[in-house]
Amino acid sequence: MPRRARACFPRLTAAILWLTAGSLLPVHLIAEPPVQPGPAEAERPVVASPDPDTDSAQEAVAPAVKKLLAEPFLTEAERRELRLKHGIWTAADLDTPQARAYAAVIRGDYLDSALGDESVSPLVRAEAMIRRGELEEAIALIAGDESPRGRRLRVEALWSLGRYGDVRAEASKFLADDGWAGGGDADAIADGVRALAVLTRVRDQKELKAGDNAASFRSLMGLLARAREQADRMSWSARLGEARLLDEKDNLPEAGPALQQALMFNPSSAEGWALAGYFAVEQFNLEQAELVAQRLDAIAAGVDVSKVEAAALAPSYQGAIVRARARLRASDGPGAEQALGAVLAKYPRSRELLALQAAASAARFEENRTAELLKAFDSISPGSAEAYLEVGRVLSSERQYADAAGYLEEAARRAPAWADPFTELGLLEVQSGRDDRALAALEKAVALDPFNTRAGNSLKLVQELRTFSQIESDHFIVRYKPGVDEVLAEEMPALLEEMFRRVTGAEAGGIQYEPPGRTVIELMPDHHWFSVRITGMPRVHTIAASTGPVVAMETPKEGPGHLVGPYDWLRVVRHEFTHTVTLSRTRNRLPHWFTEAAAVYLEDAPREDSTCQLLARALETGTLFDLDDINTAFVRPKKQTDRSQAYAQGHWMYEYIVERWGPKAPLDLMDRYAAGERESAAMQSVLGLTREQFLEQFKEWGKGRLIAWGINPPEGTPNVRELLRQEAEAAKAAGTEPAESPTKELVGGWLAKYPEHPEVLKLAVAYELERTGGRADEAMVPLLERCAKARPVDSMPQKLLARYYLDREGGPDSAAAIPHLEFLDVREQHSASYAMELARCYAAVGDWTNAWAKALRATRVDPFNPAARELAASVALKRSDLPAAEHQVIALTKLEPDREIHRKRLEAIRAKKGS
Repeated sequence: MPRRARACFPRLTAAILWLTAGSLLPVHLIAEPPVQPGPAEAERPVVASPDPDTDSAQEAVAPAVKKLLAEPFLTEAERRELRLKHGIWTAADLDTPQARAYAAVIRGDYLDSALGDESVSPLVRAEAMIRRGELEEAIALIAGDESPRGRRLRVEALWSLGRYGDVRAEASKFLADDGWAGGGDADAIADGVRALAVLTRVRDQKELKAGDNAASFRSLMGLLARAREQADRMSWSARLGEARLLDEKDNLPEAGPALQQALMFNPSSAEGWALAGYFAVEQFNLEQAELVAQRLDAIAAGVDVSKVEAAALAPSYQGAIVRARARLRASDGPGAEQALGAVLAKYPRSRELLALQAAASAARFEENRTAELLKAFDSISPGSAEAYLEVGRVLSSERQYADAAGYLEEAARRAPAWADPFTELGLLEVQSGRDDRALAALEKAVALDPFNTRAGNSLKLVQELRTFSQIESDHFIVRYKPGVDEVLAEEMPALLEEMFRRVTGAEAGGIQYEPPGRTVIELMPDHHWFSVRITGMPRVHTIAASTGPVVAMETPKEGPGHLVGPYDWLRVVRHEFTHTVTLSRTRNRLPHWFTEAAAVYLEDAPREDSTCQLLARALETGTLFDLDDINTAFVRPKKQTDRSQAYAQGHWMYEYIVERWGPKAPLDLMDRYAAGERESAAMQSVLGLTREQFLEQFKEWGKGRLIAWGINPPEGTPNVRELLRQEAEAAKAAGTEPAESPTKELVGGWLAKYPEHPEVLKLAVAYELERTGGRADEAMVPLLERCAKARPVDSMPQKLLARYYLDREGGPDSAAAIPHLEFLDVREQHSASYAMELARCYAAVGDWTNAWAKALRATRVDPFNPAARELAASVALKRSDLPAAEHQVIALTKLEPDREIHRKRLEAIRAKKGS
């Protein structure tokens, strides 16, 4: 296969296998499934060993189908029928209008000319008409057809029309006449299950329990299992039905393998590939979603995906939907509308396309146009909830909580037995912190759909939150689980109020805006509950997050159930609260990178050396993100360092804006975003630059920062690579062997010539450490001091100097160690060790004010560490601050309730206070 074609489309088998990423295959799957992943492989896609050039459907189809087609007892007509059924037809197989129409529906080309031929089965034609939005016409065409497929098509057409009473009547026929369920036709069972799944949206749980239980989730899954295990072990429609049902329950780990098998039994199924695209979108794998959309375009066009350029294909119906959903996931409303445009012109009555068009308009914050589009949708499907649900979902993802709630409530009013609007509404209310409303919505959602994973997890969370205690201050409500967590919770309000003044004020980059109401800070007892709090699913790789009015954080503890252990919670919460403030000021309308940049800026902490090195590599290798890719890197990094680079680069660009245009410029940009301006227009207005110009000028500014950081030498001074090249040229001229790397002698010569060269100084320190065995001695101190000055972001000389002064023969020199420990402590986020050492050093020199400040910082970074509390208590006593000492010892009685010594110390302090 040509390399160019390979770049346009993923291998079919590999793309199918992607669906099983992070999950094990159910034991009931047949037809030689791929090898199951072992424990170490569970987080990456299952990998098989197909031919690397396998792209055609014929090559990718399940081995069981190939084996059956090779059986000698089959007639050619039977083989032809099998090829059509499994989506691996040849051109010769499509020799009748019926065959061409059937294939067109499978591959998602609903405008194929064969579908207009009246000799084609009305059921096939009706399927395409429903996709085109010709709903009444489809119902009329198959009126009187009481086959499972005929009934299912009428159910789906009536659903899209918003005629929910008629949906109930039509779908209930499957309950009254269940012959389809016990027969040997797997497609009939799949049709029946599909219709009954729609019935669950129009009948509440009480009705289902009172009537036939066939429409319950377990029963539906059982019917599909019977279809693929007894009726037809190679049925792709049954497996697709399983994937669809599991997806509706937000159960992707099981839905993925089911869809994998469906596509192996029919590699040409546009419905199957579209579902694969939706899975990719939900996981924010937007690159994979685009590849799936390209495949859908090729399948719809009826071309071999290995022999065509993606750009040469017209967008398909299903491909456009996948692209639109992907762009909406990336907050790209204009891009979503662009993806829909050409296909909407061909399918102007398609309800799915029209609903997405309204959602795309909402994502652009075009309120009047969104209302007009919804009105137009209502004119052809009065009473339908689908468009309102799509708009509500998108606005919720954009954190437009109040507007989103209105649309979701309208969807729920129109379809009161459909769980989806209540689930989305409940999840929205969880994020917005309105727990009573969240509880009501989620209880309704779970009553209607007890198998939905996100709804169930979120309901458990809201019920758990009702057991939490809370502490209120002027601007915050701190909520925590009763027990040991109150040790931290009681200390938070005073520090949070101080943080509030910094973030919302006008000092040094403050946002100059106060959000309405109190912000809720929720102290979640472990990582599991924190994850559920943020997303409804217990798999999130962070420790704190802001949803706007709520900031949730995992308790900074060591031990099982905690992601990172101790951390500087105040710095982390300051970052998240900055999100709360900026999102409120801008009505949640600002680029992802910009809100993260503002939050990092207001952490008020210097960059770590590793961050500076990361930025230097990106700048020097031309791999800084553009202003589109940086947003994607936060949520879907392509390589391990992408997310870290996105945070660091965003902060760097924000710093550049403040330095060049002043601290008001970011605020002016925020106000432009709040008014609905896109980034390009806002930058042009405030900064006078296009996005491209901004990025280029930022890069030039960044080169100067690398020099200031001591990563690169000053202009006109050669770097080490250039110095080594000069030495090699000199050696060649002298006829001697050039050195391949800097030797100690070379470094000594360079240092004599360039005594403040940052790279050479680092090399010189390395050679000195070889001499001393890795620890600084007195002779190294001047060199280390020079290195620290020339490399002001490098922690290496600071650590060596701090250790030297603390371990010096004759006793520690605390005063000399302090500035180096301060350098390290201000950058440390996960350990109290530097702060505790500083407290001891300040105590040693009699500076009890700073000793107390550092002891308190230690208890902030590691609040559940008894050693930090004991140190703070002893410093407080030395300062004669009995209330502070009492507070620390009370904390110790809660952290170590079985230690009698703490109770005795507390009694002694209280006795001294009372004397």
